Amino acid sequence: INVANFRFSELSAEEINSPMKKLAFRNADLTDESFNELLKLLRYTPELLQAEFDDCALDGVGDFQPSESDIVRELGKVETLIIRRLHIPRFYSFNDLRSVYSLLEKVKRITVENSKVFLVPCEFSQRLRSLEFLDLSENLMVEEYLRNSACEGAWPSLQTLILSQNYLKSIERTGEILLTLKNLTDLDISRNSFRPMPDTCRWPPKMRFLNLSSTGIWAVKMCIPQTLEVLDVSNNNLDSFSLFLPRLRELYISRNKLKTLPDGSLFPVLLVMKIRENALSTFSKDQLGSFPKLETLEAGDNHFVCSCELLSFTLGQPALSQVLPDWPDSYLCNSPPRLRGQRVQEARPSVLECHQALLVSGVCCALLLLILLIAGLCHHFHGLWYLRMMW
Repeated sequence: INVANFRFSELSAEEINSPMKKLAFRNADLTDESFNELLKLLRYTPELLQAEFDDCALDGVGDFQPSESDIVRELGKVETLIIRRLHIPRFYSFNDLRSVYSLLEKVKRITVENSKVFLVPCEFSQRLRSLEFLDLSENLMVEEYLRNSACEGAWPSLQTLILSQNYLKSIERTGEILLTLKNLTDLDISRNSFRPMPDTCRWPPKMRFLNLSSTGIWAVKMCIPQTLEVLDVSNNNLDSFSLFLPRLRELYISRNKLKTLPDGSLFPVLLVMKIRENALSTFSKDQLGSFPKLETLEAGDNHFVCSCELLSFTLGQPALSQVLPDWPDSYLCNSPPRLRGQRVQEARPSVLECHQALLVSGVCCALLLLILLIAGLCHHFHGLWYLRMMW
């Protein structure tokens, strides 16, 4: 819809009292002036909780300055504002949004995704006192401007911050910049291209969740905060994981290069681990037993060697499906060649493969008995005398 020339027709508030809770604009064309007119709708939607703008275009520079008689100073009960793929042709001339500071003071959740955001002015951040959730995915944020956005006193109630797929480069600097967010517990900085991880970093004191998936890291070090309860390092280049995390309850480490399960003693309270699509060849009862509290393990789509040890372990554990939710369909043999592609649950090795030592011992014993038998018969029937006579 094109609401660029929209003008609101005044009605008395008693005539319309809408129970609407969500208002969404999709593929809409807006201007600074029409936005001011749309704000007047708030007078007639006292129960509105969420406003959403998807794939909209704003032909303006953010100069939202209605006349004093028409000004709307707050969004009523609106707690959630979602903006996705907002196109602003003159974004380089965009104002600092000072005119909407008061409107957003009570909003608790804001998403501005894929809209070329490179800076949230410090003063604006400080005015967002009720904000608990902020999603700035797929934008143009870098550390220099993030420091201005997360200035002292910014987002005092913020608990969840999503900065996925921006232009952050340094994990260490990102952690230091966010130290001002005293209540931050969940941080998503996935799909950024980080430089190698340093040995130590500083983070907000209440951090519980950290998403570092698809960031190209090659190793994890003590830079990871020890307070974490959930860590996602999926889709990276990790070939080992030997970091002690005493509070970690969930570990997501799929699509890496790990050849063995991490040592369970590093995660004394771990409940869930997803380690799909790595280079695991086997796991054993001892390895699983090293995780004292593990309840769920997803380890499918690895390169399993269907050895006698692995097959005897899986056959001896009929309750594997209770721990492995993706068992048995995602567990396929990669070798030996004759078993490749078969499910581990159904693979059956030959006796020769699994009992080589016993088979060799049996053959040797049989040969020895045969030799003794022949020698005894030769002695009893004078076999040596007959051989001499034949010679």
